[in-house]
Amino acid sequence: MSSVDKIKWAMSLRDPQYEALKYFDAISSKIEYRTVSKAEAEKIASENCQDPHNISVDKEFDFPSFCFDMTTGIGKSRLMGACIYYLYKTKGYKHFFILAPGNTIYDKMRRESVPGHPKYMFKGLEAEMGRPKVYDGENYLSYPVKYVQEELVVEKTSDIQIFIFNISKIFTRGDLEFKFHKFNENLGGSFAEVLRSFDDLVICMDEAHRYYAPASKVAINYLNPVLGLEFTATPKSTNKNIIYHYGLEDGAGKFLKIPVVMGRTNTAGYSEDDIEEMKLKDGIKLHERRKSIVYKYCIENGVEQVKPIVLVACKDTTHAKKIKDKIDSDSFFGGRYVGKVIEIDSSTSGAETEENIQKLLTIEKNTNPIEIVLHVYKLKEGWDVNNLFTIIPLNAAKSDILALQTIGRGLRLPFGEITGIEELDTLDIVAHDHYREIIDDIKNNPVFKKKNLDEEEIPDTKTVQVEPAVENKQISLFDEALKESGIKSYQDLNNQSTVESLFEEYQKAFVKKATTTKKTDENSGQMSIFDLFGNQASEEGPRTDDIAEQQSNNGGVATNGMTVVQPDNTTLQIDIQKSSGSKNVLPYAKQEFIKKVEELKKVAISVPKIGISYSSTIEFKPFTVKRTIQDFDIAASRIERYDTINDRLLQVLDADALIVENPENMLAVSLLDSIPEFDSDDAEFILDVVDQYLALIDGSDEDKKKIVRRYATVIVNDLRNQIYASKEESTEFVFKVQKDLIVFGSFVKNMRADGRLHFKKEVPDKKNIKHYLFEGYKKSYYPENAFDSDDERRLSVILEEDDEVVRFIKPPLNQLGLFYRAAKQYNPDFLVETKDKKYMIEVKAANQTETEEVQEKAKAAVKWCECASKVDADGKVWEYRLIPGDKIVVGNTLKYVVGLAVPISVEE
Repeated sequence: MSSVDKIKWAMSLRDPQYEALKYFDAISSKIEYRTVSKAEAEKIASENCQDPHNISVDKEFDFPSFCFDMTTGIGKSRLMGACIYYLYKTKGYKHFFILAPGNTIYDKMRRESVPGHPKYMFKGLEAEMGRPKVYDGENYLSYPVKYVQEELVVEKTSDIQIFIFNISKIFTRGDLEFKFHKFNENLGGSFAEVLRSFDDLVICMDEAHRYYAPASKVAINYLNPVLGLEFTATPKSTNKNIIYHYGLEDGAGKFLKIPVVMGRTNTAGYSEDDIEEMKLKDGIKLHERRKSIVYKYCIENGVEQVKPIVLVACKDTTHAKKIKDKIDSDSFFGGRYVGKVIEIDSSTSGAETEENIQKLLTIEKNTNPIEIVLHVYKLKEGWDVNNLFTIIPLNAAKSDILALQTIGRGLRLPFGEITGIEELDTLDIVAHDHYREIIDDIKNNPVFKKKNLDEEEIPDTKTVQVEPAVENKQISLFDEALKESGIKSYQDLNNQSTVESLFEEYQKAFVKKATTTKKTDENSGQMSIFDLFGNQASEEGPRTDDIAEQQSNNGGVATNGMTVVQPDNTTLQIDIQKSSGSKNVLPYAKQEFIKKVEELKKVAISVPKIGISYSSTIEFKPFTVKRTIQDFDIAASRIERYDTINDRLLQVLDADALIVENPENMLAVSLLDSIPEFDSDDAEFILDVVDQYLALIDGSDEDKKKIVRRYATVIVNDLRNQIYASKEESTEFVFKVQKDLIVFGSFVKNMRADGRLHFKKEVPDKKNIKHYLFEGYKKSYYPENAFDSDDERRLSVILEEDDEVVRFIKPPLNQLGLFYRAAKQYNPDFLVETKDKKYMIEVKAANQTETEEVQEKAKAAVKWCECASKVDADGKVWEYRLIPGDKIVVGNTLKYVVGLAVPISVEE
């Protein structure tokens, strides 16, 4: 494996990072930068760069310098780390100078050079390279160097040394002398002279376009590096040294969000202030919808909550203040954004708002209330966030709306990869006043999408948390109690003594949870916006019922607590007010618990959690070996002695033919090495095929020793092909019951504000059925259900009306635990229990039932049902049915509908 491939696998490089490193390797493998001339390096780079073209390094640089032009969000810092390690590993270079254009990026690079940081630039290489020693503007005077008799002596330090500096700290300006260039007693000279003394100094320029001013180039060149590496998303037009380009057009939809231009075409007659008001309100409505979708995705996939934010580009500081006052008021969206907006501009400092930008560093955290950022052309490089979803440009110019520096802030993916959900994989850019112009510009641009809000209005939505009979915050206690009780079917709860036993385990589970709650959780005093949002999500809100009396399972009464009987028959008094665990979860009183159990067993289907794995068995069947090589040449080699001076042949001698002492052993060992499926247990089989082959070779044992020595490689290939032809491979699935009983929890639904309908009512706009929630169910595990199609809704009507159907569940995402491929869960539409069977049902449009993914999921579901049938606690058989949507007609029975299912063929 090449050095580049090893780095790729160790660092988990993305494809563009890997490609960039390969081009750098193609160039660097032919150059020794310590000795190569700049002209020779340019020539080699021109021949080996991406799409070979003329590479010309800036005339102000006396050293070769190559540029990586890569769009924001691809990971230039990580590529920088890969290049540094590559040069260390392949050329032994140890000194790397990282140049930052300002304090923000300077601080960012310092943080990312520390192991353990989430964006550590050498992540994955910790075991390979140890911890580099980092020197920066704060500690460089401690560098272990001194001058002895006018010679520089560097004390032994780490293999790789990294020097991180802000460009402003290495300038020399007239009479002004910076510490970097000033004599220092600790060093015995200036630090600049120390760096100049290294014969392997490599300059890495982050946001390299910022260094193309004459003073910057002079300061860089003074350090006498052997190589420069430039990293930028916006190269200068004078950059003729780009060896690799990866633009927004390459990354959008793969490693970056897709920008969507949102606009209105009916703006004639509106004033500038009216359009500005319209853009703000549309942008915030888009933001609120995005918050709901992101919240739902995080809940369903069990990932940490992501807080979407909005970026508003303002004309000037006066305009920014006006917008801030508007948003930060009770009249704007009912005061929902009071205290949630921050203004970033240069009014308090000079050229760049470095100090203000520092306030944004925690904006991704949920404990930070900021959701809206106002800026005045000041958010450039260095502000790297993954949670920007909406940009509202109020600063007029069309060119600014599409400026990569602004759009680039919102291109990063919040979950690290494309999710396949449009609202999570896109960046909204609200551009009403320039919408027509922009659409004309980008109509043939595959990067951008467009959406006309006059044709597709943004609906008012709300987020609802739908809970089963047992509230979501009690689910974990019920789950623990069922497991400890050994209950495998909800129908076992018809037995009173079983319910008593379950209540006892429920109390123990509550005590365990209460006493193990971490103090940090109890005393943090911090509530994220999602704690508040989560409470709002449930329309019932948090439990506030005052439990005046708690009954224990032995009949004891506690007015402000509960009494629990321990396994040794001692009792434990728990103060509910102090020990109820996080989020004020109070235990059910006994009568309330029994009531919940009664509700649950009516609608809950007993479903086991099953893990399925696949086991492959390979067997090599005995076979009659054939010899495909017709003739073996064992003639002796010839040695010629030649007189080159007189140009004549002196003598021809026969050379002794090389032999192998044990041809059987040599061929057997070679086969064992070349066929990975073989191990020592196959020795008898290997020796048999080798002996058969040797028997097919004519001649004496001595002849065979010579033939095997000369033809070993082709003989082994001949045998390998025949062995693989005899191979028989069988795959069988193995299932394991991971949990006897699944307690399905709540699900989150983003719905229209007026989107509640009775389940029998058809939605006029069926393509938007996802925005509705349907109620009125009696057999359903959930009192309300959401659907992806009207076909699904119609099936729910059949399930409610069919007397043979006892109960059904529309399982929420990622709770069933059925995997159809590695790390990919399948979530069927319905689990249904009838009087004599249980079904897993998928509803699909008729033109989608034969697609590869649908069939792959179906086959996994059939296997799951086979396993579930063997362990079903109610003794019922599980069957899988894939039903075309056009076969579902209200009024038919479930039995009739499942009879119209698409047959699924599962290979044995």
